[in-house]
Amino acid sequence: MKKLQSIAGILFTIVFILFTYWQFNDPDPILWVPIYATASYVAFQAYRDQLNQELLIVLFILTTTAGIQIWSEMTAWEGFITDGLSMKTMNQELAREAVGLWIVSVAFALFYITKRAR
Repeated sequence: MKKLQSIAGILFTIVFILFTYWQFNDPDPILWVPIYATASYVAFQAYRDQLNQELLIVLFILTTTAGIQIWSEMTAWEGFITDGLSMKTMNQELAREAVGLWIVSVAFALFYITKRAR
């Protein structure tokens, strides 16, 4: 399990650093950059095997419920992508934001499970 945690830590660190970088071009980077930067930090800590399980639980609950709340704001499902990655409608932006938060939630859950299993 420690090897899985290390591999997942490296993979998610890279992914969340990219997510953080892409958020600088977002209309509201002041919200999304800290979220993905925190996820990057936690993923790096997972790689180093320096996780705080209580923090993982709190972050999992926050990101999961925020994703549900954002998802519920959509008025219709319009997909993620139309003619590229630029925002075409508010519903697409909300869907992307919710799924991004759920990707972070999955990472936190994986880190918690692998840490707990040892």
